[in-house]
Amino acid sequence: MLPVRPRRVMKENFAFQLAMHAVQQRDSRYAPQAYAFVCDSLAHTVQLLNRDKADSHHVTGPEMLRGFRDLALQQFGPMAVIVMREWGIRSSEDVGNMVYNLIEAEYFGKNESDKLEDFADGIPLEEFLSKPYQKKSSRQ
Repeated sequence: MLPVRPRRVMKENFAFQLAMHAVQQRDSRYAPQAYAFVCDSLAHTVQLLNRDKADSHHVTGPEMLRGFRDLALQQFGPMAVIVMREWGIRSSEDVGNMVYNLIEAEYFGKNESDKLEDFADGIPLEEFLSKPYQKKSSRQ
């Protein structure tokens, strides 16, 4: 899932705009903001894994999902579920679909071992994003 670009530039650069146009022509399920967030999530994940200065910035599907969820909680807190739903993101597979849409648009790259199924981790996105904010039972 390369290349990694500086965060602010990702959403505003011409290459991203071209990729978004191509992606939206093929698949309009997800809001453009969702794709910008996926790009930010990739940069966030690379930084979390201390790969920002490494030769390879490659991130696996499961690593990307962890970074995506972490950034969603950081940026949106208890509203993360609502924001993701508004953008059309309901599952980890949706994140994978967006990543692969950006790969097809040649905005992201991939390794031979990468596959869409890497994003099917079985963790319900809504449950993950809302769990930190649920009230604890008084019986616990």
